[in-house]
Amino acid sequence: MRYAIEEYDKNGFLKPCFWLWLGWLFLAKAWIVFIIASASRDLGARLLSIIYPVNNTLYLGLALSLPVVILVWSISLRTPERQWLNKIVALGRGYTIFVAVAQFMVTLYHLTQTRWMFNWSDALTMLGLIWLLLFLFQSQRAKDTFIAPNVT
Repeated sequence: MRYAIEEYDKNGFLKPCFWLWLGWLFLAKAWIVFIIASASRDLGARLLSIIYPVNNTLYLGLALSLPVVILVWSISLRTPERQWLNKIVALGRGYTIFVAVAQFMVTLYHLTQTRWMFNWSDALTMLGLIWLLLFLFQSQRAKDTFIAPNVT
């Protein structure tokens, strides 16, 4: 056994680590901003215009991060009996990498539209996405999280 017993759930699946949860939260930031803006009636439109000045960027972010939201929801539903779900969750690392690369490309597109003017939002987004991609490629724990144990 490579990891401590506390790091597995009751069904024998490796739980996602804190950094993976943080990365998924970062990828789902469009959903978080959308929910917060929807909950605050008076401040919602102003908040969205500050964080997402172009409406299409918000909609693209919502569409891109939907697989990650579904993955986060379904990773806790894994059981040995749900083989179809285990196969879908096993592709979760690939989904996460795809979404991170797609959001990186959207940020690059946004930077080209603003003629590469520096702003902290894009800089922190690029830094977070580069960190997440490095983590997903280098971390053995992140790779092992999506492997289903052999249950006979």
